[in-house]
Amino acid sequence: MGMQPAITSMKATETQVGGSHYITMTAQPIELITALDCSFIQGCIIKYICRYRMKNGAQDLLKCIHYSRLANQFQTARKSQNACVDFCAIKSFSQTNKLHPRQYQVITAAMLGDYSQVIDLCKKILQAEYPEQQ
Repeated sequence: MGMQPAITSMKATETQVGGSHYITMTAQPIELITALDCSFIQGCIIKYICRYRMKNGAQDLLKCIHYSRLANQFQTARKSQNACVDFCAIKSFSQTNKLHPRQYQVITAAMLGDYSQVIDLCKKILQAEYPEQQ
């Protein structure tokens, strides 16, 4: 017989495969992503902007820019067509995790489908925090 997987009563958000950049957050990006019913691209932008200081720095910001360019290329503006963006949830998540105001702005712009703004904000963060990446 094959091995049975270990049964655990832990929540999936209480464990992490590879690192600790999410489980050390008070509220994890996946919680906001699911609460806001994000598109794949929006979810990627949120996770990368939330973790960049704890994991891959400039590379995660460059990933936000790349996903924004993909959104522009494929014209995915899912939330911009839905006037019901939960700004309170975004603000609460940002405050709970002590995100920088620019991180909050990136999340908000992504949720509004304003990917050009996401690119501009990420470039400003790169210039301020990683000038050698320019």
